[in-house]
Amino acid sequence: MIDRNSLKNLASGYSADGVLVSAFISTSRLDDWRQTAPTFLNSESGRVLKERSLEKEPRRRLQEDIDHIGEVLRYEVGPRTEGLAVFADAESGSFERFELPFRLENRLVVEPTPYVRPLIHALSLLEPFVFVRVSRDESTVYSIDEWRLVGVEGHSGPYLKSTDRETGDVPVKEYYAAARQEALVDLHFKDVSAAVDKTLDETAAGRIVLSGQHDIVAHFKKALSARAAAMVAAETSVDAAASIAQLLVGARAALEDARRSAMEEIAHRISEGLGSNGMGAAGFDDTLAALRRGQVQTLLVDRAYRPPGWRCAGCGHVVLAPAEKCPVCGGAMVPVVDAVGEAVRTAVLQGAFIEVAEEVLELEAMGGIGGLLRYA
Repeated sequence: MIDRNSLKNLASGYSADGVLVSAFISTSRLDDWRQTAPTFLNSESGRVLKERSLEKEPRRRLQEDIDHIGEVLRYEVGPRTEGLAVFADAESGSFERFELPFRLENRLVVEPTPYVRPLIHALSLLEPFVFVRVSRDESTVYSIDEWRLVGVEGHSGPYLKSTDRETGDVPVKEYYAAARQEALVDLHFKDVSAAVDKTLDETAAGRIVLSGQHDIVAHFKKALSARAAAMVAAETSVDAAASIAQLLVGARAALEDARRSAMEEIAHRISEGLGSNGMGAAGFDDTLAALRRGQVQTLLVDRAYRPPGWRCAGCGHVVLAPAEKCPVCGGAMVPVVDAVGEAVRTAVLQGAFIEVAEEVLELEAMGGIGGLLRYA
């Protein structure tokens, strides 16, 4: 299971001889991956050996890493697993394996540091959340993790009948009960709100999706704690005939729309903060410089922006233009397949928030990468 702590530990890995292997394999049933993955690994490792002038010992360790990954591919994966991410470094003896519930593009990256950017994308796609189906007399709190529905807690509220179905008359006893209905509903919402807080305490969820009639949802929001209210990201209409699976598909779609709006807002804030003493940085060079100074609070990257670059084997400085010597320390430069991936890894190590955007025009205009700063 991926979480931010395990990702930070992974991102701190480093191979002095430049041979740390990051492998991404599709294990979808649509692919004959048991047959094609070993061939892919051998072909890509051969390409790396041909392109890189490695000494005898690093070459041996690279082959050891490839063999280890090949052995892992023989293991059974979970029934919902569609992709496998494996990180191996024979030099330090480290080895990490992550199963993901969606297909990955087959890819092999051999660099001094792990290529963690695909896992950052996975976290953004698999964000755990809380889904609350709300009504005045029957509500349910659902907990959804990176993979699936993991928790259900139902809450029955007041019985709100106030008329006789046959005559339409309102008996005196039920009339007085009806007068108390709003107080009973408020008590029901208070119980559901407490259940939401409990679920947030027990999970890694950072967002909430509410489902129900709009006026009822608006009423329920007032009962939420300040923490929970701040996490409400989306609202969906109720469909009594929908299955829970259909409801969750709609909830994820609503959450994705909310994420897109949030990414557009972040891009706009970065754009407004550009300039001297501003709180924004845009473009590869300026954003990377802000990262090196520890200024970046939120890093925003375009998912499609993956320029190749060069990384200093000594200090880790990254540039886009080919260079033999590092402009910072004078060390030797080695090629990297994705320079933005190094910026993402740096942000992970610094504990910055990382957001992945798609087709956000204002971010594209700024060069595909930008950051909100902690200080000017």
